[in-house]
Amino acid sequence: MCNACLDYGFPTVMGRGLFGEFKNFVNPPFLIVTMPDLWNMFKHEFEGAGYQVYLADSIEQVDLDRDAAGLKDIRAILGLGGGQALDVAKYFAWRRNLPLFQAPTALSVNAVYSHRSGVRENGKVIYRGYAVPECVFIDYDVLRAAPRHLNWSGIGDILCFHTGVLDWQYARDNGKIEAKWPYDEGLAKQSLSKVNAILKNIDGIRHMTDAGIDALVDGLKWGTSFHGSGWCPRHIEGTDHFLFYTLEKQTGKKFLHGQPVGLGIVVGSMLHEKGAGDMMDAIAGIGLDVRPQAMGLTWAQAEEGLTGMRSYINSLPLWHSLAHDVAITPGFIADLKLRLERAYERRA
Repeated sequence: MCNACLDYGFPTVMGRGLFGEFKNFVNPPFLIVTMPDLWNMFKHEFEGAGYQVYLADSIEQVDLDRDAAGLKDIRAILGLGGGQALDVAKYFAWRRNLPLFQAPTALSVNAVYSHRSGVRENGKVIYRGYAVPECVFIDYDVLRAAPRHLNWSGIGDILCFHTGVLDWQYARDNGKIEAKWPYDEGLAKQSLSKVNAILKNIDGIRHMTDAGIDALVDGLKWGTSFHGSGWCPRHIEGTDHFLFYTLEKQTGKKFLHGQPVGLGIVVGSMLHEKGAGDMMDAIAGIGLDVRPQAMGLTWAQAEEGLTGMRSYINSLPLWHSLAHDVAITPGFIADLKLRLERAYERRA
C-alpha cells in the first residue's frame, strides 16, 4: 500500500471561536488574503493586530505574479475565505516563501487541502506552486453560518473519487493507462471509502451538523493524496472535472465549483453505467443543485459543453478517461435531463 494510503491531510485544528486567536500567534505584519464581503464580517477579529489585507479578485497567474512581487514587509500569510482566497494565499506563500495559515469560511472545494493553487493561464486551469500550511483551522460555527450551498459544494471534490476511480479502471482495462500511474487498488479503495462516508452522512451534511462537517473535512483532506501518490490524480478526479474545465472554457463563466463538478459526476457515472442513481440521490439529497439553470447556464450551453467535451479534453494534456473516447449523444442528454428533473422534483 502506498504512503498516501497511510497518512494524509495537513495539520488541522477543529473547534469553535478560533478566528479571534490569529492576532495572537500569526507573526506580524501578516497578510490576510480574503474577499470583500468576508472581510466586513471578520475584520473585528483582528483589532489591534499588525496586518495588511489583500482582496482577491483574480486568479490569473500573470496578475498574481505581479501582486506577489509587490508585497512588502510581510512575515506570514493567512488565507481567510473559500477556494479563491485560499488558492491565492497558497500562491503568495509559495512565491514569497512565507509561513501560511488557512482558515476556510466554507468547504466549497478542496483548495485548503491541496498543495498547489488552481490558477488560470489565459483562462485555462493550471495547478502551480507548493505550499503546506502551518495549520488549517476548521471552525464549526463559522462554517455552519455560511450559506449552506457553499458547503454542500464541497461534496463535488469527494464524490468525484467515484468517477475518478472508474476512469482509472477504464484506462487500465483498455491499455490507455499512463506508465507513471499504474492502477493502485489501495488508493482506489481509500478514495471509495471517502465516497461511502458522504453517502452515509447525507442528512448531517445537508444540515451541517458537527458529524456532517467532520465527514466533509475528512473527504476533502484526501486531496493531499495527489501529492502523496507522486502527483497521481487518477484516484481523485476524471470526467467529473473534465466537464467543469470544458464548461468554464466554453462559457467564460465562473462557477460554484461543486455544481459543474457534480454534474460531471452524474455524467461520468452514466457513461460508465455504474452508480449514477446513488450519485444523483446523494447530490440532490444533500441539496446541491447541479442542473444547468442553477449555475446560470441554458440547456443549450450545457449541451454544447457536453458534446464538445470529448474534442476539448483530447486537446489537453490530461489523463485518459472514458470521456476521451465516447461521444455524448442527443439520447444521452435527454436521459440526463430526465434524471435531473426527477431527482429535484422529488425534493421540491
